[in-house]
Amino acid sequence: MLFCVPAPHEFDIPAGEIDAIINKAVISAQEAGIKGKAITPFLLNRILDLTDGRSLESNVGFVKNNIKVGVGIAKALSEIANKTNDEILPSSALQPAIPSTFTPAPNSISPPTLELAQTSDAADCLVVGAVAIDLTCDLTYGVLDRQSSWIHTSNPGAIHRTPGGVGFNLCLATTYASSPDTTIRMISAVGPEARDLPAVLNLTSTTSPDLSGVLVIEDGRTAQYIAMHDCKGDLILACADMGLVEQLSPAHIKSEFARAGKSPHWVGIDANLNREPLSTAILCAREAGAKVLLEPTSVMRAQVILELGDVGVTNVLPNPPAVDVMTPNSIELEGLFSHARELGLFERQDWWDVIDAMGTTTDFQTAIAWMARESGIMEQAVEKGLVQMAVHLLPFTPNLFIKMGELGVITVQLVNESEVRGRMVGHRQLSTGPGFVMWRGTKIAGQGENVCVLVRHHAAHKVTGDIVSVTGAGDSFAGVLLSELVEADKRGIKNILADVDAIARTVDRAQRAAVLTLMSRFAISPEIKKLQ
Repeated sequence: MLFCVPAPHEFDIPAGEIDAIINKAVISAQEAGIKGKAITPFLLNRILDLTDGRSLESNVGFVKNNIKVGVGIAKALSEIANKTNDEILPSSALQPAIPSTFTPAPNSISPPTLELAQTSDAADCLVVGAVAIDLTCDLTYGVLDRQSSWIHTSNPGAIHRTPGGVGFNLCLATTYASSPDTTIRMISAVGPEARDLPAVLNLTSTTSPDLSGVLVIEDGRTAQYIAMHDCKGDLILACADMGLVEQLSPAHIKSEFARAGKSPHWVGIDANLNREPLSTAILCAREAGAKVLLEPTSVMRAQVILELGDVGVTNVLPNPPAVDVMTPNSIELEGLFSHARELGLFERQDWWDVIDAMGTTTDFQTAIAWMARESGIMEQAVEKGLVQMAVHLLPFTPNLFIKMGELGVITVQLVNESEVRGRMVGHRQLSTGPGFVMWRGTKIAGQGENVCVLVRHHAAHKVTGDIVSVTGAGDSFAGVLLSELVEADKRGIKNILADVDAIARTVDRAQRAAVLTLMSRFAISPEIKKLQ
C-alpha cells in the first residue's frame, strides 16, 4: 500500500506561490550552468532563499507528520492483528480447530492432558515432527576448491529466514499437493516467537495446513536449523537445534490422536523425535488404524527407529508393519542396513520366514543387474548393493522409496500377490519391463497368500533453472507421496502401493515437486500447488 500524506496546513505553501519560486530557481540553475548531481542542492538552496526559510520549515513539518501518520497506521494494524489472534487462538484444547488457520494449542508450559482433547475433530492425515525456523546461508564463492579459503573467517553471502523443520515441510508439501477438502494436521511444539509462522510464509486459506495441533510453550525455544550452502546450492555444513521437538510430550501426541479419533488414513512421522515421542506416535497411529510414512531425516535418526523393538519397524510381517512406507536417501538406507545387522535383526527366525517366502534366486539378481545397467544406476543399485540392502529391510518396512538425487528414485516393495496390478505385471515368476522387475514368492509362515517383490527405477526430472537450495527437496518428495496415498485412501482405492502404474505416476509427481523446491527460495516450493 502507498499512503500519500500531504503536508500539514500550517506548513504548506500555496501551489501558485511555490510553483513560481521553483520556476525562478530552475531558470537560475540554467543561467549558472548547473547540471548533473549538483542541480538538486542548488535548487533547494535557491528555493530556501526565495521563501525566506519557509521551504525548510515545510519540509521538516512534512517529515514529522509522515512519522506521526506512519506510527498511527502501524498501531491500528497491530490492534487489528491482535484482535484477530484473540478470536482465533483457543483458550483450551476443547475448542475446535479453525480450518486453514494457525491456531496453536493452549499457551501453557504443561502439555494438555488426554481429557482436554476428547472432542471429535476429524483429520485425513496427521504429521508428527519438527516445526523449525530455517536460516539458509548462501555463500557467493564461485568455487569452494580449498577448505582453507572459507573456514575460520567471515564469508560474504546472503542469509534467508523461512519456516521449516522436516515435519512442517512434510505437512506443508502434503497440504500443497492435496485437494482443498483434505485436512492435513500438524502435531508439534514451538516457542512463542513462532506464532507468526503462517504470516512469514504468506499462507492463505487454501494452502495452510491445520496447525491446531501445534503446542505453544511460552518458555520454550522454537527449533532452529542453520545451513550453509555453496554457490551451487549444495550443503557445506548445517546445525540443527531440535531440542524442543525431540522432547515433544507424549501426552500431547496422545491427546491429538484422541481428538482425531479413527479419521486419519495416514500418519507422517519425522524421525527427529526422541524414542518416547517416536514410539508414542507409531503406537497411536496403529491404534487409530492409520498407515505410517516415516521420513528418516538423517542416518542417526534413521537408526533410532530400529532400536524401538516391536514398537518400531522391527514388527515383522505378516504382523501389521509399524511403518508402512519409508523414504530414505541412499546414505540413510546404508545406515539402516548396517545398524540392523549390528543389532542382529537379520538373525531372527521371523525375519528368515519372510526371506524364505520371497525365495529370490540368481534369476532375480540377474534381472536387477540388467535393469540397473539399462537405467544407468549399476554402481548404486548393484555394486553398492542398495537393492540388496532394501530387500533385507522389507520384512520390517514393506515399501522403501530410496532417493538418489539426480539419479532418480528406486522403489523396493513387498506386496501381496493378489493386490498387484499394472501393465508390466506378468504371470511368470519373474516379470520385467523398462526399469522394472517383479518376482513372485510364496506364502509367509502364518499368512494366507503369496508375496511379490517389486523393484523399479524412476528416472529423475531435469532441473530447468538454477538450483537455489537443496534444503526441502527430499521433504517435498515425501510430502507429495504422502498426499497421493491419503487421496487414494479417501477415494477408496485398495492398496495403491501395489499398483505399479499408479506408483510410477506418484513418484513422477513427487520428483517434479522436489525439482520445484530445488529452484525455490522456500524450503517447500509454493509452486507444488500447481502440480497435476
